[in-house]
Parts: sequence; structure tokens; C-alpha cells
Amino acid sequence: MDLAQMAGWFAAGAAIIAMLQKSDLRLKQGLIIHTVLYGIHFALLGLPTAVISCVIALARISLSIYTRSLLCAAVLIIISVATALAVSRSTVEILPLAASVVLTLSLFRFDGIKLRLGLLAGSVLWLIHNIYVQSWGGICLEACFCLSTLWGLWTMVQEQNKNSKKEVCL
Repeated sequence: MDLAQMAGWFAAGAAIIAMLQKSDLRLKQGLIIHTVLYGIHFALLGLPTAVISCVIALARISLSIYTRSLLCAAVLIIISVATALAVSRSTVEILPLAASVVLTLSLFRFDGIKLRLGLLAGSVLWLIHNIYVQSWGGICLEACFCLSTLWGLWTMVQEQNKNSKKEVCL
């Protein structure tokens, strides 16, 4: 296995661990580690648009821990769109940056279940990209990311339903 694919597998592991966190803060901290490894993976594969998307993602996740500012989100979205227009040579190269827009809105504006739904949507865009560029670690990562996000959503909904039933019974 080459170094690029190994970095992709490590990124996958970090993402899965992050998505299993119930705390939004711990989720975001885990996503920072995942994003660094993912950026290294794409750099080693020679995919500059995906690397740029990871750099934007690092800024997005880090800033979203400290602020929910719509202005901050708007600046990151503008950077993502401008980058997509300037760097992308094909439709598939736009997918990571489209995911960046979805993820930016999700991280800055949502929490709990809505946050995870946004993460799921962004992950689907990345999955399509990774299938096209044959990033095996990335495919596994995003497939597992989708599954772990769905599992997290399911457990959160179950917990919400359980708490609402308790309130009705009281």
C-alpha cells in the first residue's frame, strides 16, 4: 500500500471516531484531525482542488467551534465558490467545494440532528468525488462516515423520542 492510500485510511479512521461522538465540540475536534489527514492524502494523490477544499475545511471547522457568525460562514462560502471557479477543471472537481458550502452552512448554523444531516449531505458529495478519482481510503471513509452519521442520527432520534415519552408520562 502506498503512502497516499495509507493517509486516506488513517483519515477514514479519524472520521469514524469523530462521527461517533455525541458532543458537537468533540465531533468538531475529531473532524480537525480527520481533515489534516485527508488533506495529506489528497496532496499525495496530486489532487490540488481537494487539498484546497481541506484547507478551507480546517478553517471552517476551527472557526465554527468559536463562532456561529453568518458573516464568517459567508466569507468561507465565497472562498469555496471562487476557488471552485478558479481551480476546477472538471465537474467532479467541483464536488469537494460544493460539499464545502454545505458543510460550512451546517457547521456554522446547525447543531444536533440538523448538523449531522448537513454532514451527511457533504459526505455524499465527497463520496461521489472519491469514487470518480479512485481514492480507496476516501471511498471507505465517506461510506463509513455516512453509515456512522446515520447511526448517530438514529441514536439521537431514539434518545429524543425516549425523552419526549418521559415528558408526556410526567
